[in-house]
Amino acid sequence: MSLSGPARGALWMIGAAMSLVAMAVLVRFLTPKYSVLELIFLRNVIVLILMIPWIMRTGPGSLKTPRLAGHGLRNAFLYSGNVAWFFGVTMVSLADLAALQFTMPLFTIIMAAIALREKIGIHRWAATAVGFGGALIIIRPGIIEIDLGAVVVLIAAFMYSCAYIITKKLSSTEGGNLVVFYMSVFIVAFAFIPAMFVWQTPDLEDAPAMIALGIMGYTTHFCVTRAMAAADASYVAPFDFLRLPISAILGYFLFQEVSDPWVWTGAAIIFWAAYYNTWMEKRAGGTPMR
Repeated sequence: MSLSGPARGALWMIGAAMSLVAMAVLVRFLTPKYSVLELIFLRNVIVLILMIPWIMRTGPGSLKTPRLAGHGLRNAFLYSGNVAWFFGVTMVSLADLAALQFTMPLFTIIMAAIALREKIGIHRWAATAVGFGGALIIIRPGIIEIDLGAVVVLIAAFMYSCAYIITKKLSSTEGGNLVVFYMSVFIVAFAFIPAMFVWQTPDLEDAPAMIALGIMGYTTHFCVTRAMAAADASYVAPFDFLRLPISAILGYFLFQEVSDPWVWTGAAIIFWAAYYNTWMEKRAGGTPMR
């Protein structure tokens, strides 16, 4: 019995959430021995290797693109976001990481208005402001000392939103696999020299975790793409919120992290704002941001 589109979309989005959390856990286990700069380099080398079957099946001609500069700019933002996110993984709890990452769609709204000149109604601006209020509930500046890790994660979310805006412009001519291919090529190029400065030859015992890190990086993108193809963004988006309980559970059992109730409150507000914007965009007849 085949599953309906919405059911497939929900399962794919849950898979994306689990892949992203698994990637954070792997970074936590590997960073005591290896720099995040090296891990970013190796992860994208592995993604390139995973793409070899696609390249062999479609042929070298499928790699041609007239928009190489666009890919380069996109991945400059993406590499910067990766560096911030990987460092953030080592600095905040897994639950905080997941909660603050939900701000990415809110940053995307702002960047879409600036870079793409998209019209954002008053209701969506209000929801975006409320969403960032949720981030302030988590960080609580002036009440507790500002956590540098939280700021780093927010920087990562902003960088990812900039990369996403460029992805949206590229998507008119570039397929998903091509975007992932050039993502890996450019990030490997960007990451090579920084990685060489901190290089630690991987031990054989760490090879499975490093390979898994690359696989999780690939499956996160793959699952999100499949989820959006199977069902509306406004339907599948709430399943991404499962990242928070999954992160909290793994953080507790693997790293003895106890979630702050303020994190859950702030995360719920951020996620509501992001979901509201997605729903409003669909209602207005726009293409949901993916």
